[in-house]
Amino acid sequence: MSGEPSYHLIEQPAMLVIAKAILVQCREALQSCWTADWWSWRCTYIHQLVMLDRSYELYNEICQRIADVECQLPSNVSVDEKRKLAMMFYIEAAVSYVHYCEVKNSRSYLEKAKNISNLEFRLTGALGKRTYHQEIDLPQLLLEVRHKSGLDGVSTSLLTEPNHFPRNVALKDDTVMNEIKFSADAPTEVFLAPEESCLLLSACILSKSISAPDALRDEEIMAYLEQVLSVPSAWSVQFSALFQRCRLECKSTRRVERSMTQLQCLVDAVKSPEPSVAIRQVLYFSAAKPSIWEVENSWEPVLCTGCNEECTGCFVKYELWEDVISCYTKIGHRDRAEQIVRKLLEKEETAHLYCLLGDATQNPEHYTKAWELSGHSSARAQRSLGLFYYNKKEFHKAIPFLEKSAELNGVQLNVWFALGYSAMQVESYALSVKAYKRVVALDPESLEAWNNMASAYIHMGDKPKAWRVLQEALKCSYDNWRVWENYLLVCMDVGAFDECINSWHRLIDIKGKHSDGKIAKLLVRVVAEGIPDIHGQPGSYLKPKLLELFGRVTSGVTNDADIWYSYGSLYQLSSEDPSTTVEDIERMLQFFQRSFRCHNQKQSWEKDVITCREHLVRSRNLLDIYVSATKSLRDPVRKRQLLSSARITVNGALSIVQNYKVNYTHQILEELTPAIDSLVTKVEEVTSLVNSMD
Repeated sequence: MSGEPSYHLIEQPAMLVIAKAILVQCREALQSCWTADWWSWRCTYIHQLVMLDRSYELYNEICQRIADVECQLPSNVSVDEKRKLAMMFYIEAAVSYVHYCEVKNSRSYLEKAKNISNLEFRLTGALGKRTYHQEIDLPQLLLEVRHKSGLDGVSTSLLTEPNHFPRNVALKDDTVMNEIKFSADAPTEVFLAPEESCLLLSACILSKSISAPDALRDEEIMAYLEQVLSVPSAWSVQFSALFQRCRLECKSTRRVERSMTQLQCLVDAVKSPEPSVAIRQVLYFSAAKPSIWEVENSWEPVLCTGCNEECTGCFVKYELWEDVISCYTKIGHRDRAEQIVRKLLEKEETAHLYCLLGDATQNPEHYTKAWELSGHSSARAQRSLGLFYYNKKEFHKAIPFLEKSAELNGVQLNVWFALGYSAMQVESYALSVKAYKRVVALDPESLEAWNNMASAYIHMGDKPKAWRVLQEALKCSYDNWRVWENYLLVCMDVGAFDECINSWHRLIDIKGKHSDGKIAKLLVRVVAEGIPDIHGQPGSYLKPKLLELFGRVTSGVTNDADIWYSYGSLYQLSSEDPSTTVEDIERMLQFFQRSFRCHNQKQSWEKDVITCREHLVRSRNLLDIYVSATKSLRDPVRKRQLLSSARITVNGALSIVQNYKVNYTHQILEELTPAIDSLVTKVEEVTSLVNSMD
């Protein structure tokens, strides 16, 4: 399917072929049974689970069957039965979409399942003890679960005794308790029907698939799992929940021993004749139960640090050659990986094995051989060729192969992402946007894809679209300061000035401080000229917000001359307003003088002719501002103090230039003389003005 092979060691493959012949190929003949489409979907999903990679053909078939079943859910049954069937359908649909990284659809169906259920749940906190040595209760994360209107949930009719479930291994640690001991005030446990446990488990699996691994995410997932495991309800649900817990606990030094023991119990549970298949299959399709080879291969992160012979043995047992080669490659034994694949090729030449040989040898000719051997149908071969050149940063060569692979199999997230990045590097921005759109359709939580798509739109000159895309990026990572910086700049470009100010505040929240003199100057201009914002409203309304922002900025950044100048300019806008107070004028002058001092404190500014001339002009402007602003002051003593202060400040800069004059060439002196003379004249004017006040 889609040029992708299936796993060759599955047991009873003929049964799957027969099931497909009846449930999928003869589906039309079974339409008298309303569950025909549902079983066709389940059969196709099982087919996907035994494939080595996701198949686009199977994906399309599953999507179509889900849509068909949703239209056929029966209405001529009891309310409880209808609710039960709908919950099972929504949960199975969510699980199917999670497998294809279709986060949006998966979340949508889980929300539908939650709404139709009689269950409400949310993460909250409660006081409790986590360790035996803990003397006082501390806040602990807890999943609060309750039934709406006090009714019990729906229930399957086929259950089994808990002692037939996979054993929940206790945590035998001398410090950490087996489970958190909550205080009496914590919410009480509720009995969950199997479908409700499955709903919580599915929510946990979705959260795990869309979030980057970190301690908080693991704690949240563990809260879900503890709730599911607290009251066993169905064999498949219990098995899947225990497996998910093993995957989390293998990273904890205090829990790794239980993780190992639990994995062995799960393997034993699969091989045990008890309970019967009828018991095990309850909610099988809703519980996302892992395959036996997936369970046994989970020993690798538990037993091994990195990859070694012991890890490789886990993969060899189930002939997962891609993982074997990956292990050998990581430890620098490509030659051994090549030997294994060549021995396999002696038995049978397949496109998949030639792809593996290419992985082992890093020789693209083997990928080309695989492509020819597959009859030009192997998405894997094209993907490998594309990623080979992509990793070598030969993006022009990579693009055609990545495009062909994506055409053959449209659910390869890594291919779409590599295509988007490659297209951006060769300035093919329209193709980059197309690829990244597909990435975020599959995984709406992909921050990097949203961010890169916005960058592509900016290069295309479509900043309004870039602005909207960055808003989606912020939903993925609200605390990422790099995205906020990009968003701030784009907000300024599209006229979303209010959002620009809010973004600046957010950057200060995240980083503690942030300054951008150019943006500050532009925002002051927006207020001064009343430039309309994105909604057509004149920007003058932003003055109070901008004053508040500059107050926050300057409390954290005290040496940015441009920020201080913009701050002073904002006050200057209303300096001639009758309502302006003496305090406002003095504050404005203080900000301008701080800006001047920041420039004046820069090392060796007098040695660079351009910087020196700019500073001389800046000195002249400072005196002009002081003279103009002090005209409205009625107190002659205060007026004299302010002008004298400005004159002394400027005289310091002028003295630096006068003392360094001997080092200037004749040409430089000619360039600087007009600015020097102008400043000297202005200083003399201010001196005369001050003397006239005596």
